[in-house]
Amino acid sequence: MTELRYAVLELTNRCNLRCAHCASSSGVGRPGELGRGEILALLDELAALGCQEITLLGGEVLLYPAWTEIARAGRGHGMRLILISNGLLFTERVFTELRGLKPHLVGISLDGATRESYAAQRGTDGFDSCLAVLRRLRDEGHGNVNAITTFTRRNLSEFDALANLFAGTGITWQVQLANRGGRRFDRSDFLTRQDFAWLAARMRSIFVDRRHEVRLRHMDDFGYFPLDPKLRFLHQTWHGCIAGQALVGVRSNGDVLGCLSLGDEFVEANLRRVTLREIWESGRYFARLRHKQDALEGECATCACRAECRAGCSAIAWSATGSLGHNTHCLRSLETEAILRDASR
Repeated sequence: MTELRYAVLELTNRCNLRCAHCASSSGVGRPGELGRGEILALLDELAALGCQEITLLGGEVLLYPAWTEIARAGRGHGMRLILISNGLLFTERVFTELRGLKPHLVGISLDGATRESYAAQRGTDGFDSCLAVLRRLRDEGHGNVNAITTFTRRNLSEFDALANLFAGTGITWQVQLANRGGRRFDRSDFLTRQDFAWLAARMRSIFVDRRHEVRLRHMDDFGYFPLDPKLRFLHQTWHGCIAGQALVGVRSNGDVLGCLSLGDEFVEANLRRVTLREIWESGRYFARLRHKQDALEGECATCACRAECRAGCSAIAWSATGSLGHNTHCLRSLETEAILRDASR
């Protein structure tokens, strides 16, 4: 039996923004969003299943009236708390609540290095506000303050400027890739394999040459098992995508997925019809995610690391190839391709 350790809870799909790359297509609430009592009951179920960490997000999490009560309940169960926000609705009350909650991590979305590029990605002038929130969270002593940048082809050229923006600040720069899960996302904006190769080279330069200056955090959508000895730390303790393996995602209407980065076709069941324990423990649910090793394709099927990697991040594999078992956005694959190309010259 797989052990449920992490849960990502979308408290509401309401949002004050309409970002094109949003995987949840956030804006208005989903029909039939869970009530406060249902979410508190869900936390009880999660605790009974051994969950150790909850991430609360939206939409915009601060638009959910009872977000602090839900956060306190999770902390009361002994769970680590992560809060993800776009940072534009912070008030003195929010800062006060966070001081009391002592979250493990607070993440604030920031997808551009200037007011203009931020507005181009998010449709509003919130650059200065987000930076101010990040700096205050840092100054108030929160241990993990992350500026979260989601890269598409539209803002990829901002990489160096963003790295310089966070250099020496003590703020962690969390880099992730947009996937094709959202209805507003233009598929032509998804990073190509060549774009990913460029991004990987820029990230390597930070990891190797500026690691004491820029606190760069990679996510599970970046890797996998590189040949480069200077990058092997990336996945030394990683054993494949945890969606449906150790992680569960719950949408605000009760739909359950292995990960909220996955699209509608990966909804397993709804909490109003099936209990979380049955969803988690039944062999009928999450079968595709838990047996990815049986459906590997392409290079992933013959890779020396296939048993551990299992085609990497499920959302990126699906976005790149339409298959959970084939992921073209892979450092090891890019390195192997370069070696073979050089050998044929």
